[in-house]
Amino acid sequence: MNDESDRTIIQPGIGSSSPPPVAPPPTDATIIAPAAQPSAPPPPAADATIIAPAGTTPPPVSSPGTTPAAPTRTQSGIGVGDTLNHIYEVTRFIARGGMGEVFEGKNINSDERVAIKVILPALAQDPAILDMFRKEARVLTRLSHPALVQYRVQTREPTLGVFYIVTDYIEGSNAADVLGKIEPSADDLIGLTRRLAEGLRTAHELGAIHRDISPDNILFEGGRLDRARIIDFGIAKDADPGSKTIIGDGFAGKLSYVAPEQLGDFGRNIGPWTDIYSLALVILALAQGKAADIGGSFVDAIDKRRKGVDTSAAPERLRPLLDHMLRPDPAERPQTMDAVLAELAPIAAGVVASPAKVAKAAKPVKPPKAAPVPGAPAKPLPKGAMIGGGAAAGIALLAGIGWLAFSGGDETPTTPAGNTTAPAVSAASADEAQQAVLAAIKAVPCSWLDVATAAATGGVTLTGSGVAGRPADAETAIYKAAGGAGTSVTASDFSRVAPIDASFCPMLDNLRPIRAAGPVHLTASQPRYELASLPDGAYAGQKGARVILDLSLGNVGEFALYSIEKAGEVNQIFDRAAFNQLIAANRKEIEKLPGTDHYRITIDGTPQPGWAGMLLLTGKGGFVQELPVTGDPAKFRAAAEANGWQAEMSWYRFVDDTPD
Repeated sequence: MNDESDRTIIQPGIGSSSPPPVAPPPTDATIIAPAAQPSAPPPPAADATIIAPAGTTPPPVSSPGTTPAAPTRTQSGIGVGDTLNHIYEVTRFIARGGMGEVFEGKNINSDERVAIKVILPALAQDPAILDMFRKEARVLTRLSHPALVQYRVQTREPTLGVFYIVTDYIEGSNAADVLGKIEPSADDLIGLTRRLAEGLRTAHELGAIHRDISPDNILFEGGRLDRARIIDFGIAKDADPGSKTIIGDGFAGKLSYVAPEQLGDFGRNIGPWTDIYSLALVILALAQGKAADIGGSFVDAIDKRRKGVDTSAAPERLRPLLDHMLRPDPAERPQTMDAVLAELAPIAAGVVASPAKVAKAAKPVKPPKAAPVPGAPAKPLPKGAMIGGGAAAGIALLAGIGWLAFSGGDETPTTPAGNTTAPAVSAASADEAQQAVLAAIKAVPCSWLDVATAAATGGVTLTGSGVAGRPADAETAIYKAAGGAGTSVTASDFSRVAPIDASFCPMLDNLRPIRAAGPVHLTASQPRYELASLPDGAYAGQKGARVILDLSLGNVGEFALYSIEKAGEVNQIFDRAAFNQLIAANRKEIEKLPGTDHYRITIDGTPQPGWAGMLLLTGKGGFVQELPVTGDPAKFRAAAEANGWQAEMSWYRFVDDTPD
């Protein structure tokens, strides 16, 4: 990349009084080999070509009569043909970057294609850098979201003595490759902003700030914006002679896409707001077909940012949000991706509101009191629910029944951005895809998914929600199942599938085979609840949440309601007999709604932040206080089969984001 504005740059840590000249970095920070290197062709930019364009086959490293694409033994000390830890075979050299080299590989046990990022040996000798690599890897391997490349493992190869990370290998092209070649609609850009913001929110919640959000770090799987994936959280950067390793408070990033604080302005205050600024620049670049004119020298870059960024080329609906995200002062931008998504929601709905109004509307509000029309679909889940931790505790239901709150409910699927044309696929084809999806849902490990299919021009769209241990893998499995039914999948949106803690997996895997089909009997008022001081009731003055649950039991005989706690513990709240006693006692917390056996239950509690769940079992009875779902699954399966049990499940999250 010869364009000055697209150089990979480094800003020193705190203590430097002025921007550095664009000159070769000091010896201890150099990541490019000395001049006396083999005369092989220069490697491509790291991560910019981790994958081959969709529909093409990556070239082999060497073949008779051709020049090898890379040295047999690279700077990292490994080469094509090596097998790392007896698991990953290195099949192709891809790129060299800021902290290491990138290879294509495969799992020799499954033939699964992977990307392998290896830290350079010279850097591995520095204890500070190695410690940073290990800490970063511990965070990255916990990331799981459809908009993030999946980091699989971080380890050391004992024979070769190299440290490396393995990630998913994504087939597609990056945003830099298509910049100026596509003309995304406003809906396309809104959908892309939402997907990337949700992915970054997951990273931010684990403490991972990307710091290099730019077009070459965003892959479009299969060339599709609705399947965008963010790559490169710092292990491999662009192989430009002006780049350095991230050290301390410094950074590596593209000059056209970094935030002012990354250039030393505003006290170098780096945080989620830094990625927010860069994300806005990426969306603006895609809208206008080129990067914003805020590059040049360091001094020019700082000055242009202080003057503000021209967003006039962006769709009018998006400009207020982009202007807010691009405020020079980090304190004046949205502070979290949740805040970005709150501003984006009315824009996606066709309503443009000021940031102040959106911020006010985004504050926690009391659940609505109006009863929904029986049988009407619930409101779509806001895209704010992301993974947390810890079990809720201290919650009381009505007459002192202790339990862990619940969440979820059915939702009306929304058509992914860019699919607003009239459907052209027959209802029969869409139904075949839906049946294939329903069959696949029960086979996705560690998950509880709701997936809707909708007919669209040229195929069907998929919209997923729920929880999964590995949302990206869940999306891939459902996508393949729908496509295998003979109908093309034109778009998929699984951004509402939240990553769940692995402790829930055994419980989910044992309940999924008896998942109920048909009418939904259980809904909750919202997918997340802000903890705040309760105004009245048993927990008046204590920090907690007020949750509302609707039960539609008109066609249900015997049932039992269970809480799902941390580590997958399942404990009964009440069964049909106990519930009838509570109704007979005229408890004010139970409100009779229009319709047969339709009730609303109000629950106060003092939980800790984190995910909570609720399970409804229906059948012939035989329900017990504690279901042996995880401790003795065989006993549970036998009881479920004998009594014809069917399961419904809901999830939501308690959060404590707003200072009291």
